[in-house]
Amino acid sequence: MTIEQLVSVLNNVEVKGDVNKEIEFITHDSRRVRKNTLFVCICGTRVDGNKFIPQAIEAGACAIMTEKDVEVPADITVIKVPNMREAMELAVPYFYDYPGKKMRMIGVTGTNGKTSSTYMLRDILRKAGYKVGVIGTIKIMIEDEEMPIHNTTPDVIDLQEILDKMYKQNIDYVVMEVSSHALDMNRIAGCEYDTAMFTNLTQDHLDYHKTMENYALAKAKLFDSLSAPNLVKSDKNAVINLDDELGSKTMIEHTKCNLITYGIKNDAVLKAENVEIKASG
Repeated sequence: MTIEQLVSVLNNVEVKGDVNKEIEFITHDSRRVRKNTLFVCICGTRVDGNKFIPQAIEAGACAIMTEKDVEVPADITVIKVPNMREAMELAVPYFYDYPGKKMRMIGVTGTNGKTSSTYMLRDILRKAGYKVGVIGTIKIMIEDEEMPIHNTTPDVIDLQEILDKMYKQNIDYVVMEVSSHALDMNRIAGCEYDTAMFTNLTQDHLDYHKTMENYALAKAKLFDSLSAPNLVKSDKNAVINLDDELGSKTMIEHTKCNLITYGIKNDAVLKAENVEIKASG
C-alpha cells in the first residue's frame, strides 16, 4: 500500500516527503523494522518511540509516523498525526484489509475463566472440523503453531498483524480473550465479533477502572460492538453468565442481538444440573 493510500483514512494528517512509497510492514518496535517499513513512534509512560527513529531508519524504515516535529534524512517520509492512538485505529486495520471482519470472531471477556473458555471453544470447533486460531493470556495459537504474547489482548498493530497471518492461513474461527483494558483503549479497532461471551466480574483492575461500575461498562463495550453501525456480518450472539448478577445485568443491558444465557443457580437458557466437582474434574 502506498503512503498516499494509507493516509487517506486519517484525519488532520500532515505528510512531508514522497507519498508514492510502498509500505510493506508497520511496527512500533525498532527491532522488527525491515525494508519499506512504516515505523510508528508511540510515546508510552516509560519509552518515547521517537528516540528510536535513527535505529529504525538504519534497519530499513522508509517512513515515520509521529505526533512530534522530527528531523530525518530527506528521503524519509514523515507522517505527523495529532493523536497516535486514533491514527493507528484507522490506519492499521485498513492496511491489512480488515482481517477481523473476514473470519468468524468469538470474543471472551470477564475477570476469571477466559483462558479456560477459549481453549474449550478451540477444542469444540476443531472437533467440528474448523481451523481455529486462539489469542489469549498464555500464547497465540494458529492451529498447532504457537507464538508468544505480551498482553492479554495485543495492541492494535500486533493484533492486526496476527489476524492477517491467521486469515492467510485460512483460519475459520478466531477465539480470543478480550480484556477490559483492551476494550477501554480500543486495541480491538477494526475487528467485528460474531459472538461475545461473558464469564464473570470480580474485583480486579480497580487501580485502572476505579469502580466496579466502570469495570463492568468497559467489558460491556464488547456487547455494544455486536450492534454497532456498518457491520458486515450477520447472526450475532451474546453468551452471558446469568449467575453473575452485577455483570450479567450490565452486559444484557448492552446486548441488542440474540441472547443466550447460561448458569447453574439461575433459570438460564443453558442450565447445568447435578454438577459434581471431583479431583479428576
